[in-house]
Amino acid sequence: MENRLLLAFVLSLGVFVVWGWVMAQFQPPPEEVQKTQTVQKQKSSAPTTQSTDSLTPSTLGEPESGSVGTPRDDMSTGFPDSGTAPKASIQQGEVIEIETESVTYRFSTQGGVLTHALLRKNNNLDGEPLNLIRHPEGSLYPLTLITGEPELDQILRNGHYEASMQSLILTQDSPEGEITLHLKHESGLEVVRHLSFEYGKPLFKIRTQMRAPPFEGKNLKYAVVWGPGIGGADTAGPNFISFSGPTTFVNNQRIENPAADMTHTVTHKGDLVWTSFQNKYFAAALIPENGVQSGFVQKVDDETQYVGLNFESVQAAASASYLVYVGTKELELLESLEHKLVRLIDYGWFGNKFAFLVKPILKCLNFFYDLVGNYGWSIILLTFVIKVLFFPLTHKSFKSMKGMQKIQPYVKVLQERYKDDRQKMNEEMIGLYRKHKVNPLGGCLPMLLQIPVFIALYHALFFSIELRGAPFMLWIQDLSQSDPYFVTPVLMGATMFLQQKLTPTVADPVQQKIFLMMPIIFTFLFITFPAGLVIYWTVNNLLTISQQYYIYHVAKD
Repeated sequence: MENRLLLAFVLSLGVFVVWGWVMAQFQPPPEEVQKTQTVQKQKSSAPTTQSTDSLTPSTLGEPESGSVGTPRDDMSTGFPDSGTAPKASIQQGEVIEIETESVTYRFSTQGGVLTHALLRKNNNLDGEPLNLIRHPEGSLYPLTLITGEPELDQILRNGHYEASMQSLILTQDSPEGEITLHLKHESGLEVVRHLSFEYGKPLFKIRTQMRAPPFEGKNLKYAVVWGPGIGGADTAGPNFISFSGPTTFVNNQRIENPAADMTHTVTHKGDLVWTSFQNKYFAAALIPENGVQSGFVQKVDDETQYVGLNFESVQAAASASYLVYVGTKELELLESLEHKLVRLIDYGWFGNKFAFLVKPILKCLNFFYDLVGNYGWSIILLTFVIKVLFFPLTHKSFKSMKGMQKIQPYVKVLQERYKDDRQKMNEEMIGLYRKHKVNPLGGCLPMLLQIPVFIALYHALFFSIELRGAPFMLWIQDLSQSDPYFVTPVLMGATMFLQQKLTPTVADPVQQKIFLMMPIIFTFLFITFPAGLVIYWTVNNLLTISQQYYIYHVAKD
């Protein structure tokens, strides 16, 4: 029975690792490749707003029958009745720069939109600050205001905003600041946007006031949009491990809207906490405060989506305030910002089942990082802690294996003697186990209890933004990427092989061959795994080998 359980454990673990490797092969292409694909497929795209009574499918050409989204009794988004998507112009306005502790924002006075969100602590492949604003040709910039009236939307996209100041630098001594953008058009349209920033928070607040006298008496619909997508390592689209794309937290539910499941527009009403774009490491969220009616996700084409907030309006005037988050998906950071932003973090369908273990593991990892200043050594220290916690279980497991090995000759005698009487053989086996104080399940059950912790640690390291770009030493300069020279996977395979050679086994020859193949299989699989995960597994194997050697060669019965 122990043989079968041990084999089942090893094979189950192998399936889990293979599953992770296979799913990783379906990751979306890098951002630059996907940008190119988007530009090639996208003729022109820019959402406007209109009521559901006249909602037009997003066709980028001829109207498409049967593609209108589910009707709502509030505002949704879509293209004008002409069926032609207005093309966004390239921003040519003056640059307004706001420098905070973690993010540098750049706004344009043309349209009052956000053109750059540069993360000061995260770099791209060129070593420059990572820009989370993704802007394919022909798309809208984030924080564009839309109404559904072509004339007004043209002014809102191209109108010049007067800024109260051209730059703002926040420090600990000067932690707060505000910039006002004022658009006053000859048509009578007037928009005022107050942008408020704090030094220690990657959140900023926007208060918008809008009047459109030419449309007095008409109940205009106003909205602010974010899109299309977000910059970073992973861009929009599901990656089969963790969802990347539009995500909304409403009515205490985290709702994902992949483009494949949409026809045009989905409107989210009720207790709306935020609507966002997020990927594996980064997120941009719109958080409503006052004067916001609902949120929406609009699909323009298979490659382009926008999220937005619908403002409450009274005839031709509107006033609303909302918060904007643009940054990393760090656990402790999102917990400190409230607004349930921590729900932006997603560990995949499997990992979410063990989220109650993932979070303390991440916090422990960050604790060690604060001590040593290196995430590689933090992983090693974390491995020691986990090994110490499970020491009693693994010790009992190895002792049980050793005991089973000693009584194996007696087991074979009983199996031969009572081969025609299975019931009698089982009774004698139980008596043998009791006499030698051996539990046939003792070798596997402690291992099975450790599987949830391993799964939680796997997902904590795989999805942790902390490891992105984090160096260890020598040739390992990014713990979130695979070992470029395959040194650590080979070491891991060698330690796994040595561990198996030290483990007493009572398995038959076929099972022994399967066990001996596992180090080879795992070595090839771990070649593509993040170096941080491989380091954990290798150190864990070394600690296990030390424990095995002590039990089998040093400790006395």
